[in-house]
Amino acid sequence: MAEQSKAQKASAARKTVDKWKKKKWFNVTASKIFDKRPLGETPGEKPKNVLGRTMKVTLDTVTGQRMKRDYSVSFKINDVQGQTASTVISEFSVNKGTLGRTIRRRNSKVALVDKVPVVGGEAMTTVVVITERKATNIQKATIRAMIKEQLATLAGKDFELLAQELLLGNFSNDLFKKASKIAPVKKVIVSKSTFTQTK
Repeated sequence: MAEQSKAQKASAARKTVDKWKKKKWFNVTASKIFDKRPLGETPGEKPKNVLGRTMKVTLDTVTGQRMKRDYSVSFKINDVQGQTASTVISEFSVNKGTLGRTIRRRNSKVALVDKVPVVGGEAMTTVVVITERKATNIQKATIRAMIKEQLATLAGKDFELLAQELLLGNFSNDLFKKASKIAPVKKVIVSKSTFTQTK
């Protein structure tokens, strides 16, 4: 019985080794808006085995801008050509500590979570406006309406383009200027956006 057990273990070990020998390493690249910069490698026997996988990196990794290190971006493999796996952005979010460091007792946090219709699905997006001092309920309501209106201008875009505008474009600056007319604003943070494909 013991010999049989050893033989079974040896056979299982050989199968595991053989399985890994069949695997290839695919080079994963960031999406087009980040000039297809390399993200790393992922193993798989065939291209179809790596499709749909995600790789998460900090934003400074693909932009080279240290000030962007507070954001994490998830890239989903959507195409494989040879040994190169191309991706699209599937989600991004700000690190939890970033909001905590920004908000103080004297500030108000005005947040809005909204579904933005995009090509092929929707982007569940959270935007946070932090005021310099406590805001009134009327000011908060007005700023939330302003956030919703600003997000609506991005509706109908491809999620890649929406992410580009929210992460690297003028969205936050434009909202900062508009909201500052309602109450003194300390910071505008797009804290999260996730793409969900419609069936």
